[in-house]
Amino acid sequence: MKRIFVFLMIFWAVSGCSSIPLTTMYKMMSVNPLELEPGEIVVAVQAPNGIVVNNNDVVITFNFKTNDPNYSFEHEFFVKVNDQYVLPDELRQKSNNDSKFFILKLKKDDALKMLHGQEIVKKYRINNSDGAGSFNLSVESACKNSQFSNNNNELNVYLKLNDNDDFFTFMEDLNVLELGEDKPGYFKPITFCT
Repeated sequence: MKRIFVFLMIFWAVSGCSSIPLTTMYKMMSVNPLELEPGEIVVAVQAPNGIVVNNNDVVITFNFKTNDPNYSFEHEFFVKVNDQYVLPDELRQKSNNDSKFFILKLKKDDALKMLHGQEIVKKYRINNSDGAGSFNLSVESACKNSQFSNNNNELNVYLKLNDNDDFFTFMEDLNVLELGEDKPGYFKPITFCT
């Protein structure tokens, strides 16, 4: 059966300073986004002291395109910080005095909307073989506080796709000055947190 979804692992146009581990590529290619439970997706961003990740800084996009507009959609979900999430051992071992973890999850309404999108695709695929979709995770922005240093400005992103899995490294060494930019190597000022 033809694979109808691809995982877009390009967060933004990043320079060669950041990397996607080969194990991540393999894992993402073996996951079926139609079988994910949206409410169980967890994003963990490890940021150096001085960088803060807030609500709406991380975005999950989920889309499906067909010739039938009734079965086509483009969903964009702004992931919310979850301060109540207990940091698991595999992430606690990666933490240090120079960094902090920000845990983010989909809002309940967004998880339901994504679930509805999955059902639309499944229903369409019963009688049709065309159509293509994607699932994408991106870090669009962050802000800085008085502890920020240009010498320590890289993020690591970890992802957990369901409650039974551990977190895995999704992207490492992301330069916070390149977030959300379309031009590789372009550095923009990072704004102070309000």
